[in-house]
Amino acid sequence: MDTERLRQVVDEIFHDRPHVTRRDLYSAAAADIHVPAETLALLHEIPEGSYSRGEMLEAIEGAVRDRDEAERRARPPERVAALEDTAEAEHAIAEDTTLGALTQENAGPPPDAPRFREPGE
Repeated sequence: MDTERLRQVVDEIFHDRPHVTRRDLYSAAAADIHVPAETLALLHEIPEGSYSRGEMLEAIEGAVRDRDEAERRARPPERVAALEDTAEAEHAIAEDTTLGALTQENAGPPPDAPRFREPGE
């Protein structure tokens, strides 16, 4: 989310005041046509109260982090294709090979592979 314009509104509203409320910030941001509705909605996630400039910026950053984390948790998991639905399975069917032949298990190096030695051994 681009909060650059919101940061400018914060600078403007704190220009002559040491503390403002969330409601003051929301009113100023809502009056600015360059602040998107998504950003205005973000301000509702900040607790009511009076804030210094630094506290307000921290509260906004915290709300952005919380929203990002919630979106990350809400994303659907990556789709995992079943072995039967892969191109390899189609090839196995065409070649009359069993699907068991397609599964690969890591059984280590082949028995005739040379032994790995650490330097200095």
